[in-house]
Amino acid sequence: MTSNDPTSAGDFSLVTGGPLYRCFLRARLARPPLELLRRRMLVLPLLLWLPLLVLTLIEGRAWSGVRVPFLCDIETWARFLIALPVLLFAEVMAHQRLRRVIGQFTERGMVTEEVRPQFDAALSSAVRLRDSKMAELIILVTVLVLAPWLWHHGMALQGATWYANVDGETVSLTMAGRFFVFAAAPLFQFILLRWLFRLFIWGRFLWQASRLPLAILPTHPDRAGGLGFLGGSGFAFGPVLFAQGVVLSGFIASRVLFNGQSALDFRADAAMLIALAVVLVLGPQLFFSRALAQARRNGMREYGILAAGYMRAFDHKWLRGGAPADELLIGSADVQSLADMSGSYDVVREMSVLPFGYRAVMQLAGMTAAPLAPLVLTVIPAAELLDRLLKVLL
Repeated sequence: MTSNDPTSAGDFSLVTGGPLYRCFLRARLARPPLELLRRRMLVLPLLLWLPLLVLTLIEGRAWSGVRVPFLCDIETWARFLIALPVLLFAEVMAHQRLRRVIGQFTERGMVTEEVRPQFDAALSSAVRLRDSKMAELIILVTVLVLAPWLWHHGMALQGATWYANVDGETVSLTMAGRFFVFAAAPLFQFILLRWLFRLFIWGRFLWQASRLPLAILPTHPDRAGGLGFLGGSGFAFGPVLFAQGVVLSGFIASRVLFNGQSALDFRADAAMLIALAVVLVLGPQLFFSRALAQARRNGMREYGILAAGYMRAFDHKWLRGGAPADELLIGSADVQSLADMSGSYDVVREMSVLPFGYRAVMQLAGMTAAPLAPLVLTVIPAAELLDRLLKVLL
């Protein structure tokens, strides 16, 4: 596969492209397609975190000297040493899983030979967008502008910290603070927003694919016309959602420990993040709902007509005296065919207009919410929480 022309559905990758990926290759932080993962997970976080540690050591703010020393800032640990490596690991997860998902469109025969050129054109369009220099430049400029603005408008902790001096109403950045606000934080946000851009590319591809005349089978046992494999595709983005949860958890923990706020003050933020994460990942699959609903209606009509004809023939043969005298009902293949016909009609009737199910929703919500679980201990003492769990279990 070339960078701009996927030769087959199995060659598609959502993550092996773009200027940052090529920088990783040149810096020997990656080998095609995504080898040297451990090197990236070690080097990149340290490039952002270690300078902060060195600068705070120089300024005497690493573990003391201010209300929030650097090594006590949970938010910084969560962002650079947990969330960032997880976002890098997510690339391998998405690369492997989404390739298999794309391949199933053709392996299951949903993309016929007549539709294949349009399907390949949608893949090529996604690859071109993935490799866009302009797109990543816009993301970079956005974070370079937004990071300082966000820090000055609510992201910073109140009082003297490792990254800021407070003199009355005047707040000035330390050396570590300047590196954090103008370099480390923007680069982290760039990688995070780059993932949102990839989600956009994936959603755009699904929208284009949903407009093709796919060969949807109403009797497919997955109860989704053969598109049930799409429901599992959301798990490819699970690490990204987990990383988002880590960032929010670190943000809340810092406010609880140093600003005297309660974790319950952020319950709306947590609920919004979980809901938004699920919608961003599973929402694009709703593009197929129209085609699935149409296939279900057609299947109900067509299999209803087929079943009606078979039932009339069965009724005439076995209930109206049409069967030969020497043919017995017991052991007749007609009875099994009748059961098979009924089962096929039930499959069509139970067909969902959603490619995903309740389980997929709960899995993604759980992965997003998992990093927030430790915050429960700031609201409910561990002993009381354990007592409640034991009562539920026992």
